[in-house]
Order: sequence, then structure tokens, then C-alpha cells
Amino acid sequence: MDSVLVVNEVMEEIKKRKNNYIFFKVDYEKTYDSVDRGFLYYMLERLGFCGRWIGWIRACLESSSVSALVNGSPTQEFKPRKGLRQGDPLTLFLFFIVAEGLAGVVRKAVEKELLESVEIGGRLIKVNMLQFADDTFFL
Repeated sequence: MDSVLVVNEVMEEIKKRKNNYIFFKVDYEKTYDSVDRGFLYYMLERLGFCGRWIGWIRACLESSSVSALVNGSPTQEFKPRKGLRQGDPLTLFLFFIVAEGLAGVVRKAVEKELLESVEIGGRLIKVNMLQFADDTFFL
């Protein structure tokens, strides 16, 4: 709920200024199903996770197998090669690690002055992107 409150506060402040801003909301459809595990392992390494932790996460993700119901009958089991399991307690945590890749790209864009931040509040806090769950807001 904190993120929703922050978005509302930012929007209210922007409306008061009557300047032109772009507010762009991205709602990822089937987000967890499309996560590239190679990128996840790369991000874990970039964020400083040791090889042992990465190995444990890899084992958790790659040890699962699934089958589908076709006309009411289960198919032969297979191992998914990408994506995260919905309902798994690790899934949200792992998705946030993947989403940190996008945050890094946005930080680089701000650093290279390709993207500006909105300054909010009396202390002029710079805001350009808010992420929560599987939604991202760009300002």
C-alpha cells in the first residue's frame, strides 16, 4: 500500500504545478512466466550473491517439473526452462531481483541525462520510477 500512497502523492504534487509531465504505468502481463533465468542468475551475481546462494536458487528453480491437462488427461512431465513458479514463496523476491535490472537502466539514463526526474516535496526528492509487485510507474 505504501507504493500506491507514494504514487498518489506524486501525482497530486505534479497536478499542482500545472507543468507538462509524462506518467507511464507498465503492468507486466504474465511476468513471472517470462523471466529469463540466465538474466536472473546474472543479476544475482551482479548484486553480490555468492556462488553457493546462486546454486541453491538454481537448484530450486531447475528441480521442478510440471505437466499440463489436455482434454482432462495429464501430459508427460517436463522441466520448464524459463519463468518463475507462481505461488512459490521465493518468486516475488526473485522477480524484484530481475526488476532491479530495469532500475539500473533507468539510473544510467538519468546519469546520462536521457531521462529527468520529478522533484517532489520540500526537500526536492528526485523520483523517476516507482516499482512494486508487477507494476512499474515511470515519471
